[in-house]
Formats: sequence, C-alpha cells, structure tokens
Amino acid sequence: MPSNDGRHQRGDRTRAALLDSCMRIIAAQGVAGATQRSVAEAAGTSLASTTYHFTTRAGLLAATLDHAASIAVTEIDAVRQEILDGRLDPVAACLHYIQRQRSGQSHTAIVVFELAIAAIRETSLRDANRRFIDALCDLFVPFAPAPGAAAAIADSFYGVLLLELSRGGGPPAELERTVRALFDGFGVTEAVRLAGARR
Repeated sequence: MPSNDGRHQRGDRTRAALLDSCMRIIAAQGVAGATQRSVAEAAGTSLASTTYHFTTRAGLLAATLDHAASIAVTEIDAVRQEILDGRLDPVAACLHYIQRQRSGQSHTAIVVFELAIAAIRETSLRDANRRFIDALCDLFVPFAPAPGAAAAIADSFYGVLLLELSRGGGPPAELERTVRALFDGFGVTEAVRLAGARR
C-alpha cells in the first residue's frame, strides 16, 4: 500500500505539471485557452485530477498567476544579483531579462501580463500580480536615488517590457536606448556608477 508521503509527492508533481501546462497554454493562446479541460490534456492527466487540485477555473488561474509570479521573483532576484555583483550593468541585465522573455526561454512575464488583464475583472488574481510588481520594485531599490523612486522605475520598466513583448521585438539598439534613457532619467545609472566607485 502506498505511503501518504508517496501520494503527497505524486499530488505535488501533478499540481506542478498542471500549473506549468496552464502557463504554457496562457503564453501561447491567452487566458481564454486555459480551461480545466485543456490544462488537463496538456498535463497528460484527467479532468478529475485537475478539478481535485483546482475546483474552479478561477482558482486554477489564480494559482497559475501565483506560480508565474514566484518564478518571476526568482528570475528578477537573479538579475538584481548580477547587477549588485558587478557582472552586468543595469541596462545589460534588463536587456538580458527582456530577451529571455521575448525568445521564449521564459514566459513568466507574458503569463503575468495576460493574467493582469484578467485581474481587472477577477479580483482574486490581483494579489499575485502585485507580487510581480513588488519584485520589480525590489530589483530597483538598491539603485533608486530617492525613497519611493524604485516603484516609479519598476512601473516604467513594466511598461517597457509590455511594449517590447507586444511588438514582438524591435531593433535591439532602439530597445537599449529606451532602457538607458529610462535609467538615466531616474538616476539609476549614476547610482550604480557611484556604488561601483565605492567598492
């Protein structure tokens, strides 16, 4: 007879597969394509298993947004660490992050954007969306020249990221100019230069 631990591990794996499948569907088809049935099929599991883990579609979407936000927080933390360690300047680090999203190496931002639009009507999605924005804000806290500036920088970068993904990618030099102008305008470039000089 299987142990409780074995059942829990299988259940955790199934839940993770469902969330990953839901993310892939949302990235490819948008929120409308993510039904409990389509997610079950993509995950190679039964509809009953999906409804066991997520009793409603709204619950599935909320859990997927939370999952995507958690992955995004990890990705953004890695970007911040690259900047703090001096491995990449902020512009290069953010361009690398955008490129990963645009190329499909990661589709967390697309999923978060899709679900952010859905959060306009589905209030249950708003907390996880806020986590993504807060993680972006945290990225810029060490480089913000004034209290409260990190939130404005994060909101602006969020807009740049959304526009870049919606365009499907423009000339790399144009994107670099945009990100550099954003960071120069908010004083991020100077703050990083001063921090590097103090090291």
